[in-house]
Amino acid sequence: MELKLLEDFLCLNDTRNFSRAAEVRNITQSTLSKRIRTLEHWVGATLVDRSSYPIELTPEGAAMVPQARELVSTFQGMRAGIRAFATPARNSIRIGALHTLRVTFLPQLRRHAEAELGPLMVENNGSSAAYAQTLRQFRNGETDVLLTYVHPSVANGLDSSGYDTLHMGHDRLVPVSAPDRDGSALHRLDTGGVVRFLSYGQSSFFAQALAPLLAERPMALNVAATNAMSLGLQSLAKVGCGVAWVPHSLAADDLASGELVPAAGPDWALDLEIRLFRHRRSCRPVTERFWAAAAGMAEAEAGRDAGLRALHHAG
Repeated sequence: MELKLLEDFLCLNDTRNFSRAAEVRNITQSTLSKRIRTLEHWVGATLVDRSSYPIELTPEGAAMVPQARELVSTFQGMRAGIRAFATPARNSIRIGALHTLRVTFLPQLRRHAEAELGPLMVENNGSSAAYAQTLRQFRNGETDVLLTYVHPSVANGLDSSGYDTLHMGHDRLVPVSAPDRDGSALHRLDTGGVVRFLSYGQSSFFAQALAPLLAERPMALNVAATNAMSLGLQSLAKVGCGVAWVPHSLAADDLASGELVPAAGPDWALDLEIRLFRHRRSCRPVTERFWAAAAGMAEAEAGRDAGLRALHHAG
């Protein structure tokens, strides 16, 4: 049994959607489906209930998730530890990134860097890695740079004495819901009633960022589902399961098409900063080159933001 089958299964559990999971895993939907069938044949049980949308796991599949995460984490940790002793290839850059940013922001950062530096061998941390694990891998030197969200409510321990940082952009965590027949939010936060809440759980980045907001504005929240991945909660929100806070960069297309609508006013959103970190010491030449390319991208983005603000004030 190959490790990639477990990684496919965990990604499918997180997204609850075959097409989205295939996109994240960078394979075709038919390949993903075949791999899940292969895994089911190997364990001797049906793991996915394909008759529901979003898909649900069978009891056997749900029981397998924590064991699969532990196995994948163990093997990835072993691989990363061994690679730390080896000399990486000259053009190989090891990037740690939060799951959402790996989908929304990292591709454009890579395109910009390769336009200046030529082809890069980019190694990403596993798609199932939790926020704490992603931070730990970076601090331990298992990744060269870290692409992450930053919010005042979430401590990351990356102080300025040991790390350099670049401001790469902004995002917003916005509450969204599927629309009702009139196009209004099916689930809203400001009705005063019980709200069906799609939760990030307790330990993910977004869970920590949301905690103060939810504490300041007590509501009757009925947790309808829990998933540490924003892609999974977005899929659940689209089929009417409740309210989810989703990064605007991820939900923009669904908001534009009307598949999702705001579940509250803008004062319920959280501003997020996108930052790139690197270790101040022991920077490899490829890391230096990648960092310079990223700095150029950040500078260009800052210039565009300044131009838009000037146009806004002039208007």
